[in-house]
Amino acid sequence: MKKLIICICTLLALVSCGPKEGWKLVWTENFDGPQIDTTVWTRIWQQPSDWSDMMSLREDLAFIENGELVLLGKVGGENDATPLVSGGIWSQGKKSFSMVKVEIRAKFNSVRGFWPALWLMPDAPLPEPEYAEIDIMEHTNLDPYVYQTVHSRFTLDRNEGPVQSKTAEIDRDGWNIYACEIHRDSICLFTNGVKSLTYPRVEGAEHQFPWADCPFYMILSNQLEGQWVGKVEDPADLPSELRIDWIKVYEPR
Repeated sequence: MKKLIICICTLLALVSCGPKEGWKLVWTENFDGPQIDTTVWTRIWQQPSDWSDMMSLREDLAFIENGELVLLGKVGGENDATPLVSGGIWSQGKKSFSMVKVEIRAKFNSVRGFWPALWLMPDAPLPEPEYAEIDIMEHTNLDPYVYQTVHSRFTLDRNEGPVQSKTAEIDRDGWNIYACEIHRDSICLFTNGVKSLTYPRVEGAEHQFPWADCPFYMILSNQLEGQWVGKVEDPADLPSELRIDWIKVYEPR
């Protein structure tokens, strides 16, 4: 354990984000069309997971308005499967990236029981028991900050190791830019250009760093309720709203 801690501390002191040669922009999503681009995005359907059990394919929950993607959460109607419904889109099977920098400009309102998230998941099966997730931004309730987190089989099964999650202060009612960088030796997370977390590769730690060669797709989700965020206390506070102005993806030069 002492050797592992020493190794981790050394890596944290030495690792730096960003390639020496800099970044080049390789893809931009400006949401400037009249409708969501279905060659890139798919609406998320209801699933049993805590983050998706209120998802609905209703078109009024995910749409383009004034060059922005709008994802809403509302009180469900008589034809809906759940009492609350929300919208989300993902690029699974259509657009994925490896070893990149991702920036997303977004804003949201604050509602108790509202859980907006911008995150990355593998677009190809990982060998058991590997797991890989990068939460570029998660917000809960009325917090004046967001969470930025990485998950792997190592983080899910063990308590020791590098810090995997940090909070970052935001303009809670305004636009903010959230970013992550995926490197072979680290994951780096930023809010408004300020680095909040560097998560390093620890040599010899099994299942600790599955991200280096993994293609990732994006998930943009407006979720209502869940074990982490709690209940919507007052339906009159709805709709919850997550707006995304643009997404930029960079590769090393």
